[in-house]
Amino acid sequence: MKRLALAATVALGWAALAAPANAALFSWDIEYTGWWEEDGGGSISGTIFADEDDAADGIVSADELKAWEWNWSGNDAVSAFSISSEEEGATTDFEPSFYVNDTLNQPIGMDFVDPDNLDQGSFISGSGNELLDLQALLVISFMDGVESVSVGNPTATIGTVTVSEPTPVPEPATVLGLLALAGISTATFKRHKQDT
Repeated sequence: MKRLALAATVALGWAALAAPANAALFSWDIEYTGWWEEDGGGSISGTIFADEDDAADGIVSADELKAWEWNWSGNDAVSAFSISSEEEGATTDFEPSFYVNDTLNQPIGMDFVDPDNLDQGSFISGSGNELLDLQALLVISFMDGVESVSVGNPTATIGTVTVSEPTPVPEPATVLGLLALAGISTATFKRHKQDT
């Protein structure tokens, strides 16, 4: 019976590793810095997730975003906060899209004059109390009935938007396969030790 269970576990492990994934999942780290110096600084850093195939054209569009997370570092106008698509009720607006092929993502500010650039859209927390509009460089927080706002300067010469190289995200099936095989190795080692 133990041999049958061991064989089944081995089969599960190798099958999970060998099974072709529908599409490889990748992540990109993105950072907005240097835009909010008039309010004492501040930066937005985060990560977006999308399938490799969807990003092949150099753009991760709104309908291709699998998940996202953002961190506002805080400044004199708005305290630090973090938001994520994992929060219940978290939403996006203005169809956020990002260049991920070394083409510059360029904010446009509150005048909304867009010279052929993608709109990086806005991201709203699950509670609705925090909002980041990356295209308009707008940071808003509602705490205890008080609205705090910081508006970045789109003409700031030190303002930058950086996008990292894509990083593979382990697929659940692959992780399962590795864990199964790791468990077998440990069990085999312990059994061998007991036999000696």
